[in-house]
This record gives sequence, C-alpha cells and structure tokens, in this order.
Amino acid sequence: MNFFRSEEHLRNWKGFSDGKIGGMISLDSLMRLFSGPYFQRRMDLDYMSHYGEYMEGMMTALDGLEDAGAYWRLGPLEKMGFSLGRKMGII
Repeated sequence: MNFFRSEEHLRNWKGFSDGKIGGMISLDSLMRLFSGPYFQRRMDLDYMSHYGEYMEGMMTALDGLEDAGAYWRLGPLEKMGFSLGRKMGII
C-alpha cells in the first residue's frame, strides 16, 4: 500500500498506471473503514459469533465511502453471496 498526499502526486509517481485509479481512497475514508468492529474486534473470543454483523457493518461502510474507487466496492454478486450466506446461517 502506498500513500500519496494528493491525486496529482500519485499521477506523478513512476509506478502509476490508469489501472491504479480504482484503488484510490482518501486516508480519512481508509481510517473510517478500518476503525469499524470488523477490524477492531478481531481479538475478541466471540468474534466469529458476530462475524456476520461485523461484515454487514463493513459493507455499509464501504458503500458509504464516496471517494473510494472501484477496488473498494463490492459487486452485486459478492453482496448477493453474503446475503445468501447470512440467510442460510453460514455467516
């Protein structure tokens, strides 16, 4: 993971390619995403018991990240698979 101070700085990086645009996200959004229970509660003994709840929260957080590129978005099939897993009691 590389951090840049601006999109312009990223575009000036010698390793930049247009394919990397989908992975762009602000540090603020990244901090909001990684500060949720999905990541914060990993060491809890009952983490897996609440995994589905935490995953739902993370999916909601991902959908709420306005500046996040396509890399950070879940596709319709991924969302449907998660929803089906929740209904079946797998997740």
